[in-house]
Order: sequence, then C-alpha cells, then structure tokens
Amino acid sequence: MHKAKIASLIGIGMAATSLITAPSASAATNGAEAISCETWQSGNTGYAKCTGLWPFIDRFRVKVTCIDSHGTQAVIKGSTKQNGETSSATCPGAPNAGIYKLGYEHWRI
Repeated sequence: MHKAKIASLIGIGMAATSLITAPSASAATNGAEAISCETWQSGNTGYAKCTGLWPFIDRFRVKVTCIDSHGTQAVIKGSTKQNGETSSATCPGAPNAGIYKLGYEHWRI
C-alpha cells in the first residue's frame, strides 16, 4: 500500500511538471514563428525590414556583401533597427562594385 502511494505521488508530480513547462515551450515556438523579415535591393543599396519583433528586445540590421571589379568582397552592415523599421547599407565604389549577397542579422538584447 505504501509503495502504491509513493508511485501515485511521483506520477502526479511528473504530470504537474509537464503542465508547467509545456506552455513556455509552445510560447517560444510561437514567438519565433511570428517574426518575418524581407530583404531587397535597389542599385548598390540593400534593405531589410522585419516585423513581428518584440518591442525593446528584438533588433535587426541588413547585412550586405559587396564585390568589386577585382573580386574583392567586403561586408557592410546597416544601422540597428526595431520592429517595422527599415535598415539599409550601400556598397561603396559604384559603379565598379555591387551587391554579391544580401541578408540580415537578428538578435535579442
């Protein structure tokens, strides 16, 4: 009888623990899925805009890899922005340089 009570208490404790941790795991997944970032370019300038970010916590910026006529690459990063804002960076040396890769960096502070 004593062993049955202990097993029952352990089972209840495990069930309670799973109920406590499950919502935080799903909230983290839902938050990550809500973030949406797009990039585009116009001439030698690259742009990034992100939405669904947490105010005052999430930040992002555009990351442009430039290439010149000699094949030399350089990474230029735009200014740090928050939700709904647009970050931009321009490749120097036009017209002899252009955008090779275009992306963005996202982080939480």
